[in-house]
Order: sequence, then C-alpha cells, then structure tokens
Amino acid sequence: MPQPDRAVVLVAGAESPTGLGVARALRDQGLTIVGLTNDVTASPCRSGLWHEIVDEGDGTPEGWITAVRGVAARHGRTVLIPVRDDVVELVAAHADEVAAVVEFVLPPADVVTTLLDKTAFHGWAVEHGFPVPHTEIVADQAALDAALARIPYPAVIKPFERTAEWQAASPRHKAYRLESAADVAKIGFRLFDTAPRFVLQQWIPGTDADVWFCLVYRDRSGREIASQVGRKLVQWPVGTGCTALATTATDEELHTLTSDLLDAAGHIGVGSLEVKRSTADGKLYITEPTVGRPNLQSNVATAAGINLTLLQYRDALGLDLPVMPAPRPAVWIHETSLPRAIAVSAARRVLDVRAVAAGLRAASGRMSAFGAPADRTPLTAELRRLAGRTVGVLQRKVRRPSASAPAPASAPVQG
Repeated sequence: MPQPDRAVVLVAGAESPTGLGVARALRDQGLTIVGLTNDVTASPCRSGLWHEIVDEGDGTPEGWITAVRGVAARHGRTVLIPVRDDVVELVAAHADEVAAVVEFVLPPADVVTTLLDKTAFHGWAVEHGFPVPHTEIVADQAALDAALARIPYPAVIKPFERTAEWQAASPRHKAYRLESAADVAKIGFRLFDTAPRFVLQQWIPGTDADVWFCLVYRDRSGREIASQVGRKLVQWPVGTGCTALATTATDEELHTLTSDLLDAAGHIGVGSLEVKRSTADGKLYITEPTVGRPNLQSNVATAAGINLTLLQYRDALGLDLPVMPAPRPAVWIHETSLPRAIAVSAARRVLDVRAVAAGLRAASGRMSAFGAPADRTPLTAELRRLAGRTVGVLQRKVRRPSASAPAPASAPVQG
C-alpha cells in the first residue's frame, strides 16, 4: 500500500556527477531512485544506487514526458529532481502537463527564464542594482565585432548555450579569455559555426580560489530553509569554472546577496548563486545563478550535514521540512580533475596552497564526484573511459607524426 511520506525519486540527468550526487544525498533514506538520462553508458549511470536507468527518449519534449510517464506508471508516486538546465526549462514550460504525472518544486516559468536566459538576467540584474560585469549578447558577426570594440579587456567569450557543435569544437573549454579583439580569430574555429549566440563579458580579475558560491533551499512560499556558502579552490581546466575542489566557508555578504537576489526574482526550490571576488577592488561580482537544480559541487553542503536534496524531496511531497544541523567543515572533490588542476595551477603560480591545505585539513565531511566507499563502480568506469580516450589520442598522434595540433591562441577561462 502506498505510504504518504514515500515516493520514487526520478533524477533527470543521471549521466552527470550532479545527478549521481542527488542519488548519493538520498542514499540513506531507503528510497527507490530511478535515473533518467541522455546517455545510458555514462560512468555515473553505473552506480549501484540506481534502481533503474531510463533513456529519456528522442530529445523532444514529448519524448521526454513520455519517458517520465513510463516511470510513474511502473513505480507509482514519483518526485522529479532535474539536474540540467534544459530539463528545468522543459519542466517550467510544460509545468501543468508534468505536474499531472510527477511531484516537483520549481520556480514559475517567468522566473526560470529571467534567471537562466543570460540576456534577460543581465538586464534584470542591472535594473535591480545587482553587481554584474559588463556583458553583451551577440547573435551574428557584425554584432560581435561591435561588442568587441566596446568591451573592456581582458574579456571572456562563451556560447549562450553549449550546443553539441560547441562541445565538438571545444570539448574541454567552456569559454576563452581575450586580451584583445584580435584574439577571437585565434580561437581555432568559427564561433558562429558552433552556436547561434555568444556571451561577451568583462573579465573579473582573480584566481580560481576567488570564486565563491551560496547554495540554498527555499520552500514553496519562498522562505529560505537552509543554505551553505562554499568556495572553489581549484578548477579544471584552470580558470574555466568546473570545480575540481571546493570547501565550505562562511561569507555573510554573499549569503545576503544571494537572499536579496532570489527574493527579488521570486525563486523557490533549490538554487545557488556563483560570484567572483575581484582582486582589483575586493567586490563580489555575479558570474551566474543556478535555477531550480543542484550544481556540480552541491554535495559539499550534504557533506557538511546540510542536505538540500532531502528538503527538496520532502517539500515536493508536502511533508514537514526538518531543521538542518549546524554545518561541519567539508570538502567536495572531483577525483579525475583534481590532480591535473593542482599540477597546472602550481605550474602557472596561481594555486592558493594555503587555502587548499587548510580546506583539506579542516574537513570532517567529504564527498566526491564519482567515488564513494560503498559505490566505487562509477569512478572505476570513469577512469577506464579517460584511459581509453588517452590511448586513442596517442594512437592518432602515432598515425600522423607530421601533423601538429593547433596551439590555443586564447587562454581558456572561467565559464
């Protein structure tokens, strides 16, 4: 007989470490956890925590909703937890249809659009007085040329959305740092062959250790139930915004900024704000919000005892929300990225050795991207995947000894 406080959890984005992190955050709750994915072969899908892995369909909203309906038909009452922006947008756009099948907590569609759409968010943030760097959105070469003439340098250029074409042309880098307008021509491929729109943004001076974030859960009324501030210590590739090592921290200025922004936007559910503290003026500048979903390093809060995912699950079912304990110091580690990130950061003299050592030494809670004491298969699978890719690269180089890879002309940077 169905229990009023129980439901199957459907994690939409099980192919990512973020999706696996959701399953890990709920592993001790005795729940059935199903993964919905666009890549059933991905390393996180190899975890023993999944009761079932389901292909999300043909890539259309209709196909995705059909897959969700199938899960609910097989398992009964279901709570949906999205972990990708495209899924958040899809659910927001089809909220009534999805709500007829599964339970979820997500901001309204207009809030999702305001915070996820980079054009809308920048204008909205400026209008509301929130600190954002100079940003321009361009959709053709003429607009890009004009923006390159206006933007202060250094600057960052990145796709508005990371398309499949962008991922193929730039598999490692989310963005590129430009020292001048001429650097665009040195990137190595034609930008508008890979994405229809690009974000050109003023570079905020600082290192990876100057990137901070605030993770929150806000109930359906918009009241903050719990939060956790954190700090990125190392990223991979260095400066590109993918966390290799993060630690818990305290920063009331950032917490207040996050609360003020999410209050103004009308955000509910899980979310976060990422900022960078400029080494030029010491001020916080918003790099991006995360809307309606966890992000890569969200389980640093879980490791600290602040289980935002559990709050999301219980809120979706209309259950009482527990008071979270005082957080303990914790770290989150991306096992395959961290060694490379440490080595390159040290070689470039941008590694904050004291911060890294202090974060690791103080941590009494730890969680990782792929591995866990009783669930090592995803890490093993990811290491094998990376080893296979490395072998493939070496074989191609041996077959083409005279070919030389194009050197990156612009530095990849935080996305």
